[in-house]
Amino acid sequence: MLILSCTAFGQQIKNKNVEFEDLTTLLSFAGYELFSYDISEMLNERYNITITLKEYEAGKEIASTNRATVPNKRLLADFPESERQRIIDEGRVVLHAKKISFGFYPSDNDSTKRMLVSVPGFMEGGGVLKLRGLPQKDSDKLFYFYTTRPFQIKAFKEDEFIPLVLVSSGWYDEQFGIFRSCGQREIEPEMSDETYRNIPHHYIVGVTFVKRE
Repeated sequence: MLILSCTAFGQQIKNKNVEFEDLTTLLSFAGYELFSYDISEMLNERYNITITLKEYEAGKEIASTNRATVPNKRLLADFPESERQRIIDEGRVVLHAKKISFGFYPSDNDSTKRMLVSVPGFMEGGGVLKLRGLPQKDSDKLFYFYTTRPFQIKAFKEDEFIPLVLVSSGWYDEQFGIFRSCGQREIEPEMSDETYRNIPHHYIVGVTFVKRE
């Protein structure tokens, strides 16, 4: 009994430094999400990277917008000769696009979500996604319920749209009387799972790599 009492007495709860994973959980709970992709392996070639936002209703594409096109390399020869000395002085003779990130965060109303696209050294740009509300049985107000998930990346292909992030509305389950948004944590590019047939409205953000001289 004495030995057991001493062991129990020695146990303590200790302070622990907050780690990045803790902050990620907190930000996600508040509606902030970030997806980052390493594109450094494509630097053996020169590409133009087109970032595209596609919108779908009941599984059918209803809009497609190219949000930006940036090179994956920027060399001194790409600048006008009159600007080259300034570029050299600034130490930006060669720029490489090593990653691309997509951030999503709440706006000041329920019917929109904000998006940030970042290719460090090349571009940062924002945009607004218009959301669609779901009707509620006992209220005239619409219920906005969207989830954000990454796609599985199976293979890299030039000149072909590569889906990266799914932003999808939930739906009302009549059988259980709840709003839900089911599916895999990482989405198959084909979205062949029967679950996705229930999605009334969604967006897909992705990229296309086109080889350049």
